[in-house]
Amino acid sequence: MGERITNRNVESLVKKARAALALSRKREVIIWDEEIKGLGLRVGQSKSTWLLKKRLGKGGSEAKVIWTTLGDLSLLGPQEARGKARSTIEDIRNGNNPNDKTRATRQADIAAYRDGKLADLWGTWLSISRARGKSKRLKGTDYWHGVERLGRVEIIPVLGPNTPVRNITKSQIRRLIENKEVRSPSVARMMFAALRPFLLWCVEREAITVSPMAELSQPRKVKSRDRVLNDQELVAVWCAACSLPYPWGPFYRLCLLTAQRRDEVATMEWRDVDLKKREWKIPSSKTKNGREHLVHLSGWAIDILYSLKQKAGDKFVFTTSKRTNAEGELEEIAISGFSKARIALDKKLESLKGGSDVQRWTIHDLRRTAATGMAALKVPPHIVERVLNHTSGKDVGGLVGIYQHFEYVEERRQALIDWAGYINELILSDMRREREQSDILSFNSQE
Repeated sequence: MGERITNRNVESLVKKARAALALSRKREVIIWDEEIKGLGLRVGQSKSTWLLKKRLGKGGSEAKVIWTTLGDLSLLGPQEARGKARSTIEDIRNGNNPNDKTRATRQADIAAYRDGKLADLWGTWLSISRARGKSKRLKGTDYWHGVERLGRVEIIPVLGPNTPVRNITKSQIRRLIENKEVRSPSVARMMFAALRPFLLWCVEREAITVSPMAELSQPRKVKSRDRVLNDQELVAVWCAACSLPYPWGPFYRLCLLTAQRRDEVATMEWRDVDLKKREWKIPSSKTKNGREHLVHLSGWAIDILYSLKQKAGDKFVFTTSKRTNAEGELEEIAISGFSKARIALDKKLESLKGGSDVQRWTIHDLRRTAATGMAALKVPPHIVERVLNHTSGKDVGGLVGIYQHFEYVEERRQALIDWAGYINELILSDMRREREQSDILSFNSQE
């Protein structure tokens, strides 16, 4: 007698089966379906798989018994499994053994995976993992958007998109993570957390025999940064950025004025900027949480963008080089080389009065400084969260995370205008102070 398996009760049936497994020495149990004879759900401690048990051909006691796997529960619901079972039963009755086809397909897949290139296998793993995610964290689109972006920006370009996965060594992985750990320990931990399941998946697909990360230790856990530039440091960094040429001077200033992430500003495209409306729409493909984000541009930000019209490229606001695309044509690429740019900025800082007193800071600290500055200007926390494109749902009792219909457009616009005004007043105050000191020195020298 089988069970009535439905979309509504399948999870509870699996839980009961696993509870029974915990009390026994069995490794798995089969829940047979009452609707289709021979269809069952094989439940293990960590995986549930649909299978079909039938006799080959027209049946009879002498016919060979066939066990064939239909698919994982995470990919096939009860109705989909029954549909696949009916078509498979028809093939078996006609004398076709589905396992023969499965073996041939598996051998072809193994050969393809064994020669698989990093970019191709990463894309396959990512699409499968997105569909298979079981925990709430893995189901979230934000998480997988971040993993996809991490691979595209941080991992694949360094290891090489066309590198066969079987050729990737432990030393390459270690060097990749250690180099990133020097600049950004948190990203290094994310990289480790993404690469480990990917390489284990490659082992399962027989693309490699052993994961090169098998004996690598996870990067150290880092404390959350709370670095915020004070007013004197903010003025110093701004003035140093003003003395840098395109693209880095304007880039640093827009990071501070818009409070957006480094890569979002670095890959800003003219097609996403409306100078008349004073708006910049960041596409979902570029944001950390995978949601399109509207950034309101203050008058100062607009002036900077207008000044770049003659210097910038046709596509990217910040670009210095081109590359050959698949069609053999030259195309612009967004700026990179942030480490070299910081060295140049730090040299400018050291040459400025008071610049040498600026403590170690990162580009992301500019974003945190902007958020703190807006809060000091009495901008409500939920408005600051929307300006930053944070949608954690923790602010305002979770309302911002749940109800996104009201976006506080005018409040966000005013927040960035007030923030730009605050920076402007700091710069003017510093200039007045410098002028007053210069006048005093000039007066004293005349005496």
